[in-house]
Amino acid sequence: VPRPRNAFILFRCDFVRQKKIPEDVEKDHRNISRIVGRIWREMSEEDKFPWVEMAEREKLVHSQTYPGYKY
Repeated sequence: VPRPRNAFILFRCDFVRQKKIPEDVEKDHRNISRIVGRIWREMSEEDKFPWVEMAEREKLVHSQTYPGYKY
């Protein structure tokens, strides 16, 4: 059973999906994670809020889908 994604992971997935860093610039996902992590840390709580809210919803759906799941 996969764990529910946290706010940063949801942000990173969306960042990669939108191809904000073109593949011809950077292909190594370790470096992409470092870049996205730096952007995430510099974001205000207000900017992070939609991702935090999305993570909470995903966590709620996960707990309803897999009651009693522990990680």
